Amino acid sequence: MTVFSLLKPGGQYIQRLVFALGLLRPPVDVDKLAMIHFARLAVIRRFPDHGQPRDDMRQPLQLFESNYNGSFHQYIDTFVDAIPTKMRSFWATSYGFPCSLALAPFKRYILANQFPIDHYYVRNPDATVKMVGSALRIMRVNDQLRREAQRLGPAAFAERFTTLITSIQSDL
Repeated sequence: MTVFSLLKPGGQYIQRLVFALGLLRPPVDVDKLAMIHFARLAVIRRFPDHGQPRDDMRQPLQLFESNYNGSFHQYIDTFVDAIPTKMRSFWATSYGFPCSLALAPFKRYILANQFPIDHYYVRNPDATVKMVGSALRIMRVNDQLRREAQRLGPAAFAERFTTLITSIQSDL
Protein backbone atom coordinates (compact mmCIF):
# COMPACT_ATOMS: atom_id res chain seq x y z
CA MET A 1 0.00 0.00 0.00
CA THR A 2 1.34 3.42 -0.95
CA VAL A 3 -0.76 6.41 0.11
CA PHE A 4 0.02 10.07 -0.55
CA SER A 5 -2.04 12.76 1.12
CA LEU A 6 -1.68 16.53 1.07
CA LEU A 7 -0.94 17.93 4.52
CA LYS A 8 -2.91 20.85 5.88
CA PRO A 9 -1.00 24.01 6.81
CA GLY A 10 0.88 23.25 10.01
CA GLY A 11 0.28 19.51 9.61
CA GLN A 12 3.97 18.70 9.35
CA TYR A 13 4.64 20.53 12.63
CA ILE A 14 1.86 18.66 14.41
CA GLN A 15 3.33 15.40 13.13
CA ARG A 16 6.82 16.39 14.30
CA LEU A 17 5.41 17.04 17.76
CA VAL A 18 3.51 13.73 17.74
CA PHE A 19 6.70 11.87 16.77
CA ALA A 20 8.89 13.80 19.23
CA LEU A 21 6.53 12.88 22.05
CA GLY A 22 6.57 9.24 20.92
CA LEU A 23 2.80 9.17 20.45
CA LEU A 24 2.95 7.09 17.25
CA ARG A 25 5.00 4.21 18.62
CA PRO A 26 2.90 1.13 18.02
CA PRO A 27 1.63 -0.69 21.07
CA VAL A 28 3.14 -4.11 21.77
CA ASP A 29 0.12 -5.99 20.43
CA VAL A 30 0.31 -4.21 17.05
CA ASP A 31 4.04 -5.05 16.81
CA LYS A 32 3.09 -8.71 17.07
CA LEU A 33 0.58 -8.63 14.21
CA ALA A 34 1.84 -11.25 11.80
CA MET A 35 0.19 -9.60 8.80
CA ILE A 36 2.48 -6.53 8.78
CA HIS A 37 5.80 -6.84 6.98
CA PHE A 38 6.76 -3.18 6.94
CA ALA A 39 5.24 0.25 7.53
CA ARG A 40 6.69 3.73 7.05
CA LEU A 41 5.36 7.25 7.42
CA ALA A 42 7.27 10.17 5.92
CA VAL A 43 6.70 13.83 5.13
CA ILE A 44 7.85 14.99 1.68
CA ARG A 45 8.68 18.68 1.45
CA ARG A 46 10.37 18.66 -1.96
CA PHE A 47 11.26 16.32 -4.79
CA PRO A 48 14.75 16.12 -6.29
CA ASP A 49 14.79 17.84 -9.68
CA HIS A 50 17.13 15.40 -11.53
CA GLY A 51 17.64 18.02 -14.26
CA GLN A 52 13.94 18.81 -14.64
CA PRO A 53 12.17 22.01 -13.68
CA ARG A 54 11.68 22.05 -9.91
CA ASP A 55 8.19 21.14 -8.65
CA ASP A 56 6.41 23.95 -6.82
CA MET A 57 5.15 22.22 -3.68
CA ARG A 58 3.07 24.64 -1.67
CA GLN A 59 2.19 22.09 0.99
CA PRO A 60 4.11 18.99 2.01
CA LEU A 61 2.83 15.51 1.27
CA GLN A 62 2.46 12.68 3.70
CA LEU A 63 3.63 9.31 2.43
CA PHE A 64 2.46 6.13 4.11
CA GLU A 65 3.82 2.82 2.83
CA SER A 66 3.06 -0.62 4.13
CA ASN A 67 3.45 -4.23 3.04
CA TYR A 68 1.14 -6.80 4.56
CA ASN A 69 -0.49 -10.18 4.20
CA GLY A 70 -4.23 -10.39 3.72
CA SER A 71 -6.70 -8.10 2.05
CA PHE A 72 -6.89 -4.32 2.13
CA HIS A 73 -10.08 -4.53 4.18
CA GLN A 74 -8.51 -6.84 6.80
CA TYR A 75 -5.50 -4.54 7.10
CA ILE A 76 -7.51 -1.34 7.58
CA ASP A 77 -9.96 -3.06 9.95
CA THR A 78 -7.06 -4.30 12.09
CA PHE A 79 -5.44 -0.88 12.40
CA VAL A 80 -8.66 0.99 13.07
CA ASP A 81 -9.55 -1.53 15.78
CA ALA A 82 -6.06 -1.67 17.32
CA ILE A 83 -4.89 1.96 17.31
CA PRO A 84 -7.72 4.36 16.41
CA THR A 85 -6.28 7.36 18.28
CA LYS A 86 -2.88 6.96 16.65
CA MET A 87 -4.42 6.52 13.21
CA ARG A 88 -6.41 9.72 13.73
CA SER A 89 -3.32 11.59 15.00
CA PHE A 90 -1.41 11.24 11.75
CA TRP A 91 -4.20 11.12 9.15
CA ALA A 92 -6.10 14.10 10.60
CA THR A 93 -3.25 16.38 9.50
CA SER A 94 -4.23 15.70 5.86
CA TYR A 95 -6.88 17.25 3.66
CA GLY A 96 -9.96 15.12 3.02
CA PHE A 97 -9.55 12.90 6.07
CA PRO A 98 -12.96 11.93 7.45
CA CYS A 99 -12.88 13.14 11.05
CA SER A 100 -14.25 9.90 12.40
CA LEU A 101 -12.61 6.57 11.80
CA ALA A 102 -15.81 4.93 10.66
CA LEU A 103 -14.57 2.14 8.43
CA ALA A 104 -16.39 2.92 5.19
CA PRO A 105 -15.39 6.63 4.94
CA PHE A 106 -11.83 5.90 6.06
CA LYS A 107 -11.43 3.11 3.49
CA ARG A 108 -12.79 5.43 0.77
CA TYR A 109 -10.26 8.08 1.84
CA ILE A 110 -7.34 5.62 1.70
CA LEU A 111 -8.46 4.19 -1.64
CA ALA A 112 -8.82 7.71 -3.11
CA ASN A 113 -5.24 8.59 -2.09
CA GLN A 114 -3.61 5.22 -2.75
CA PHE A 115 -1.24 4.70 -5.64
CA PRO A 116 -1.45 1.31 -7.34
CA ILE A 117 1.66 -0.80 -7.15
CA ASP A 118 2.71 -2.39 -10.44
CA HIS A 119 5.34 -4.71 -9.02
CA TYR A 120 6.11 -6.14 -5.63
CA TYR A 121 8.88 -8.61 -4.89
CA VAL A 122 8.16 -11.34 -2.36
CA ARG A 123 11.05 -13.54 -1.37
CA ASN A 124 8.88 -16.22 0.24
CA PRO A 125 5.48 -16.01 -1.47
CA ASP A 126 4.06 -19.03 0.35
CA ALA A 127 5.27 -17.98 3.81
CA THR A 128 3.64 -15.52 6.16
CA VAL A 129 5.60 -13.17 8.40
CA LYS A 130 4.73 -15.43 11.33
CA MET A 131 6.07 -18.51 9.50
CA VAL A 132 9.37 -16.78 8.68
CA GLY A 133 9.71 -15.56 12.28
CA SER A 134 9.09 -19.09 13.56
CA ALA A 135 11.67 -20.53 11.17
CA LEU A 136 14.27 -18.01 12.34
CA ARG A 137 13.61 -18.80 16.01
CA ILE A 138 13.90 -22.55 15.28
CA MET A 139 17.20 -21.96 13.45
CA ARG A 140 18.61 -20.02 16.42
CA VAL A 141 17.60 -22.76 18.86
CA ASN A 142 19.03 -25.44 16.55
CA ASP A 143 22.34 -23.55 16.28
CA GLN A 144 22.45 -23.11 20.04
CA LEU A 145 21.81 -26.83 20.62
CA ARG A 146 24.45 -27.81 18.06
CA ARG A 147 27.07 -25.66 19.85
CA GLU A 148 26.13 -26.99 23.29
CA ALA A 149 25.81 -30.66 22.22
CA GLN A 150 29.55 -31.20 21.91
CA ARG A 151 30.12 -30.66 25.62
CA LEU A 152 27.00 -32.40 26.97
CA GLY A 153 26.71 -36.02 28.01
CA PRO A 154 23.70 -38.08 26.85
CA ALA A 155 21.50 -37.30 29.88
CA ALA A 156 22.36 -33.58 29.87
CA PHE A 157 21.78 -33.46 26.09
CA ALA A 158 18.35 -35.09 26.45
CA GLU A 159 17.40 -32.58 29.15
CA ARG A 160 18.65 -29.59 27.12
CA PHE A 161 16.94 -30.87 23.97
CA THR A 162 13.62 -31.18 25.81
CA THR A 163 13.97 -27.69 27.29
CA LEU A 164 14.75 -26.10 23.93
CA ILE A 165 12.02 -27.97 22.04
CA THR A 166 9.51 -26.95 24.72
CA SER A 167 10.61 -23.31 24.38
CA ILE A 168 9.84 -23.28 20.63
CA GLN A 169 6.76 -25.50 20.71
CA SER A 170 4.53 -22.72 19.33
CA ASP A 171 6.89 -22.34 16.37
CA LEU A 172 6.80 -26.00 15.32
